[in-house]
Amino acid sequence: MDDLKEAMYVWLTDEGNRTILLFALASGLGLSSLLFFITGASDSPTRTQFVLLVSAMVVVFYMSLRTNTY
Repeated sequence: MDDLKEAMYVWLTDEGNRTILLFALASGLGLSSLLFFITGASDSPTRTQFVLLVSAMVVVFYMSLRTNTY
C-alpha cells in the first residue's frame, strides 16, 4: 500500500501531470455548466451553472498564478 501512495505522490508532484489534471478539472466544470444549460428547461442560467463557471475560472486563475515565474 505504501508503494501506491508513494507512486501517487510522485505522479501528483510532477508539474506536467498537475497541469493536465487542473486543466481537465477546469474543462470538466465548464462543460458540465454548458450541458446543464443546454439540457435545462429555463432560458436563463441557474445558480448551479454560475457556480460551475466561476469554479472553472478560479481553477484557471490558480493555474496561471501557480505557473507564473518572476
